[in-house]
Amino acid sequence: MSPLGTALVLLHWPLAAAALWDLRALAVRPAAPSEAPVLLSRLVRERMNPLSVDPERFLVAWDEPNGIAAFGQIRPLGSDASELASLVVEPRYRGLGVGTMLAAKLLARHRSGADSSKPLYLVTLQRTQPFYERLGFAPVSSPPTEMRLEVAAGSVVARLAAGQNLVCMSSCQHDRKSDT
Repeated sequence: MSPLGTALVLLHWPLAAAALWDLRALAVRPAAPSEAPVLLSRLVRERMNPLSVDPERFLVAWDEPNGIAAFGQIRPLGSDASELASLVVEPRYRGLGVGTMLAAKLLARHRSGADSSKPLYLVTLQRTQPFYERLGFAPVSSPPTEMRLEVAAGSVVARLAAGQNLVCMSSCQHDRKSDT
């Protein structure tokens, strides 16, 4: 590493250490029914799909005394698949590992549940694709039938609101796009 790189790492080390402490201070718990309006308003603020907000499917990362730091859900897609959806990290917590930690908890919850054998999909903006690739997801050539309408409508909104394309991804090997 160059001297400049080493200096930058050393300068940021106290921030990284503080972030790790803050991350451990977060309590991950199921969302309460009374939190549905907060989840809905934050999804709308982030220009994300506000449909299918059932607090029973959500986990929240709670920071006392600041409240919800992040939330997300795994929702059923008919009877044959599930979707990692609605993953939102509040701006002040971004870049601190909160989203990765919460996604890992959601994935563990999925793997230990009754739907663990179902393929798991997600829809995301192209700019966040690397985040989900680090979690083991890969792009698929076409979304499952249950997601096609959401992907079509979301693609229009994503281009207009964020100037981005949508990517459908899966955590299942057999659903991944071929490299050939």
